Amino acid sequence: MHNSKTGSNKRASRLLDHLTTNASASQKISHDELLATLTSLKVEARDPREGAVTFSKESLDFLVYYGLTSNPLDIRLEALRIIANVLLLSPNLRKQFDAVSTLAHQYKGASADEEFVVGRIMFLLTIEPRPYEAHVLQGLHEYILLHVTRHAECDLCDSSLPALTETCKLLFNILCKFSNDTPSYVDVIMPLSSIIKRLPRILNSVSCSIISCLLKLPCTLDIYFRDEAPTELSRVFFELLAKAVQPQSLDTPGLDDSIVPLLLLLSNIFTSAHNAEVIEYFKAMIFPSEIERSRPLGQSSSLASNLLQITSKPTFMKSREVIYQLMWDASDHDVHKFIYHIGFGYAIGYIMSHEIAVPEDILRENAPNVPSDNINPVTGQRVENEGQSPSLANMTEDEKEREAERLFVLFERMRANGIIKVENPVCTAVESGQLQELPD
Repeated sequence: MHNSKTGSNKRASRLLDHLTTNASASQKISHDELLATLTSLKVEARDPREGAVTFSKESLDFLVYYGLTSNPLDIRLEALRIIANVLLLSPNLRKQFDAVSTLAHQYKGASADEEFVVGRIMFLLTIEPRPYEAHVLQGLHEYILLHVTRHAECDLCDSSLPALTETCKLLFNILCKFSNDTPSYVDVIMPLSSIIKRLPRILNSVSCSIISCLLKLPCTLDIYFRDEAPTELSRVFFELLAKAVQPQSLDTPGLDDSIVPLLLLLSNIFTSAHNAEVIEYFKAMIFPSEIERSRPLGQSSSLASNLLQITSKPTFMKSREVIYQLMWDASDHDVHKFIYHIGFGYAIGYIMSHEIAVPEDILRENAPNVPSDNINPVTGQRVENEGQSPSLANMTEDEKEREAERLFVLFERMRANGIIKVENPVCTAVESGQLQELPD
């Protein structure tokens, strides 16, 4: 057996010639021989080495012939898998491949296996913008709507979810690359919403794909704010978020990128909401409750506390900005409310980076436009509970060092911004010998 690129090309060429001859022959080869030929070609087409197997537009057209629905299911699936592999490894062929309309029309009633591979092919063909005619884009719209609706109306099982994911990836490509030329896709919002309400509350490939699609679609429709249950869909998204940002999950690689679309979708929903119940529900979810003010904010196990903790982590640069923006919007762009809701210690980063004007009375208790509850504006804790906080005696040396560093940075920021005009207490403590540098 040859192991060279030339050897792979020769084997592939013989197999393609065999398929080409069979397509026009009056006496066709047997089903088993045809399937074996396609399977062998599929193996050759998987070779990732550049130039290992060379395909042309003509050879792809012959494979489409075998991939049409007039052939048995196992034959057309093998042919479609070869096309998908070729388009993945040979991007230059994508613009030459013009069977999108044919595939979209042929596979409107496809099985899950067919939907998966056809969706993958059309996903690859829509990665880069290209001038599709109106009837082709209309065919894609009909194909996507039919399959998404079918998933919404059927039982969601593990075997069907990969196919749904591929269809959603195709939809996302179209919404991003062909938004000016495509028919309106608002009719997919209802089935997508129905599906995600029935999925487990886990951010995985299928839920993330659905969220990415919904993010590109308007959220001003009654689907998001139904009179009988205006917070139902928002509740689903918050449950997904709460599961994703649990403290034990915050070190998950790629979590920052995974939660950004979900956070952006929630932000879009909030800014589109005109229902008082929805607005108050959002505030209750993203801001610490009054019960949590018995300690400095960010120290409980609530979703709001977990979001605050994310804003202070350098590994969450993307999601931090979206979280802050949502909290700022929910505070009516009022700096007093913003600081009351999350405490000056968390708010200062957003305030300074966005050059928000800070009133001189910002750190005064009982500031205007916020509840008069004797709240420490820096920590967000109730003043009467401050003496109940853990003492330094109960902290490890590392915890003391981190707390000192946090306080030092906070006071330096406030001094630099002209908010306070006092000596940094950490500096004072170091100079007086109360704090000493730990040995290495």
